[in-house]
Amino acid sequence: MANMKLEGMENLLNEIDKLGQKGSRIENTALKEAGNIVKESIIKEVPVKTGKLKENITVSNVKSKDGVKKVEVGPGKDEYYAAFLEFGTTNMNANPFISRGYENSKEEAEKVIVEEIKKGLGL
Repeated sequence: MANMKLEGMENLLNEIDKLGQKGSRIENTALKEAGNIVKESIIKEVPVKTGKLKENITVSNVKSKDGVKKVEVGPGKDEYYAAFLEFGTTNMNANPFISRGYENSKEEAEKVIVEEIKKGLGL
């Protein structure tokens, strides 16, 4: 799974916190939308043999740990072999499709987060 950290959003996030439950829904929507952007980018990078891996790239529900919200984007747990493709094995070179998909989409995902938050706040 790829990690993305947005910087310079403290004031905006503080305003969302003041909104309470509505702010939480705005955050969740923004994270899911950004996750979908990353998902589509990863799907474009998936090496296809049977197509099963491509069909099983998912965006998790919003999770929170230590006050930090996140979504996870990547193959489902049944597609364990994705790690072999991503990182390689002693018999196979790495094909980091998840990393490429993330790198190709992170700027757009950040923009989507900002746009969704502004839209939710009516800005």
